[in-house]
Parts: sequence; structure tokens; C-alpha cells
Amino acid sequence: HHRVKNNLQTISSLLRIQGRRLESAEAKVAIEESVRRIAAISLVHETLAQETGEDISLLEIVRQIARTIESSLTDIHRRVAITVVGDVGVAPAEVVTPLAVVINELLQNVVDHAFPPSREAVDGVVGTVVVELHGSVRAGLSIRVHDDGVGLPADFDPDRSSGLGTSIVKTLVTSELGGDLTMTNKPDGGALVVLTVPPYRRE
Repeated sequence: HHRVKNNLQTISSLLRIQGRRLESAEAKVAIEESVRRIAAISLVHETLAQETGEDISLLEIVRQIARTIESSLTDIHRRVAITVVGDVGVAPAEVVTPLAVVINELLQNVVDHAFPPSREAVDGVVGTVVVELHGSVRAGLSIRVHDDGVGLPADFDPDRSSGLGTSIVKTLVTSELGGDLTMTNKPDGGALVVLTVPPYRRE
């Protein structure tokens, strides 16, 4: 796992070098997003390297992702508070790795789009996000990510969305994990994403 982590860090370094040479702002953002996704995968392998077995706490990974995203916000007067609740125990890397990328993607999307500049901060906090972990790897997982932001656009359809982030989330949940994904608005405001993953069976 140390070797995998080091290889991922090398890829990130190469991407950063390439990003610095790009002139297109859109291309620079794409590189930064790729580096972020690699960091989520690297986090799993870094944690696995410290464990004795091949299983890892999903709660701990999600907490670390949340802390990383919170600390990446440069305006200390417009913080986003991310809370992680529930514990689903340990899971193998082949489950945790795609989930880490998915949750990283969802939280980053909330931070980037849910709280517009016009929204006033209260005590330095501009909005809140909650990640709920339910179930277990053996019984099946349910993960809910919800916020108190502006919500999804009225015409939003995850199946027709052209956004790369949504495509990545959808592909990892449905194809990689064999699960289901719903993205809706809550009646009281804000967005709600629910992903379910079927029981995992070791081969």
C-alpha cells in the first residue's frame, strides 16, 4: 500500500507540473479536480498501510475527507461545517476506495455550488452538510449526504447531466459497486443524495 500511495503521489506531482504550464483556466480546474480525486484514493492506501489487515474504517476515511475539504476553504469567514454521523464498521479497499472518491466528489460539489456568495454567513459558517452512514458491508450500506444550500436546479436529471463529477459518482456507485443513486431536493430546502450499496461478499 505504501508503494501504491507513492505512485499516486507521483502521478499527482506530474499533473500539478502539467497544470502550471497550462494557460486555459478550464484546463487548470480539470487538473486540480483530478489531483483531488487521486488524493481521496491515496488516503485509503495511506490508511491501509497503517492497518494490520485488508479492511479499513469507512467512518475514519469519510472524516478525513471532510476535514480536508473544510480546511481547503480559504475564506475563514465563510466556512462550511461538515458533520459525519453513524458508523458502518470496516470494509475492504475495493469498497472503500470508490466510496471515498464518491463522497469526496459529493462534498466538493456542495462546497462549490450549494452556497452562493449572496448567502450570508452566521458566526462564520455559510452552510452545513451532513454525511450519514447506515448499515454494514455484510448487510448493505446506505449513505445519505444532505445540505442546507440552494438545492439542485429544477430541471436537474442525474441521468442526463453532462457534468464530469456526476458522471463519476454515478459510474462508481452503479457500475463499480452495483448500487443505486438518487439525487433530489429536500422539502425544507437543500439537496439530498442517497446511495445504497448491496451486501459485499468476498470472493
